[in-house]
Amino acid sequence: MTTSPVTVVRRSATADPRVERWTRDDQGAVDGPGAVVESSAAGAHLSALTRPGEVEVRARVDAVGPALGDLVDAVVGTATVRFASAVVVDTAGLPDGVRRLLEERGFVPDARGAAVRTLDLTTAEDGTPTRMLDNPALASLNGEHARFAERRGEIARYRPDVSVWTGVPVHPTEQDWADIAALLGPGAGFRVDPSAVLPPGWREMTGAGGVQLTGEAVAGAPDPEAVALTADDVPEMLDLVARTKPGPFLPRTIELGTYLGIRREGRLVAMAGERLHPPGWTEISAVCTDDGYRGQGLGRRLVLAVAHGIRERGEVPMLHAAATNTGAIRLYEHLGFRLRERGAIRFAQVP
Repeated sequence: MTTSPVTVVRRSATADPRVERWTRDDQGAVDGPGAVVESSAAGAHLSALTRPGEVEVRARVDAVGPALGDLVDAVVGTATVRFASAVVVDTAGLPDGVRRLLEERGFVPDARGAAVRTLDLTTAEDGTPTRMLDNPALASLNGEHARFAERRGEIARYRPDVSVWTGVPVHPTEQDWADIAALLGPGAGFRVDPSAVLPPGWREMTGAGGVQLTGEAVAGAPDPEAVALTADDVPEMLDLVARTKPGPFLPRTIELGTYLGIRREGRLVAMAGERLHPPGWTEISAVCTDDGYRGQGLGRRLVLAVAHGIRERGEVPMLHAAATNTGAIRLYEHLGFRLRERGAIRFAQVP
């Protein structure tokens, strides 16, 4: 295939000098340079072929040669670090040897077309399709939630009025640590991988540990009393969160997904909704009930109702909870969620 004009907002270097990042806007047009171009780096697309969070490799017929394998490996390596969900190649018009090269690297045929080959990056080391949950914020911000992202280098965070989550590579480089400090500012907290080694002067946040639960066995159930909440309900939602303290909920958090509530005598007394959205998964968050209505099972019903909507989209629900919130963890396990055995969630703080 030949490269066609694509709309771009910027072109920037990546950690690997053989890979260029192109992010899309609705202005301007350029021809892709060189043999291989990495796209979708920030959830944008150079063609209709890719889906949010995927990366596309595009090769010019006159540029295909022995170095193509190295370049494909470079794109796959960059996509893996960014928690992209897949790498996609359309081999139409390319030599037959290109397909063999891709298949040797684990690419398989894709339902999107006879010439399309895809490398799935969602599988964890233990063989389960849970790799995106190792870094759910980065996977979300490089995919479905790219429109909410603020970025510096490889670091991405949600806009401050949307969510507190920040996406950080599993093994941050010296430049990554500098970018975290510049993007978040002194004193800010963020999640790091359990294996990450903090630089001198950086400290782990004590008392901020958490757990992750997955709902592969949770089918969910609609609730006739649950109503969809909208931007008009945000003041009431913020008030309920302030009184019940389920965790951060900000003025624009409602934009991340569907939020359901239960009202009694016109007053919002319980709610739950969707937050992080790594490929294939959706997090259930902001589960809370007014003190005067506890013990009636409203939180349980709303969790199942939100889970039902997630399942209707063909995705799997998941949750985060503070490690100290044993009551909530017991409730979630009773509903069919299971603790993901990957070590406790860890947080660090910018000095």
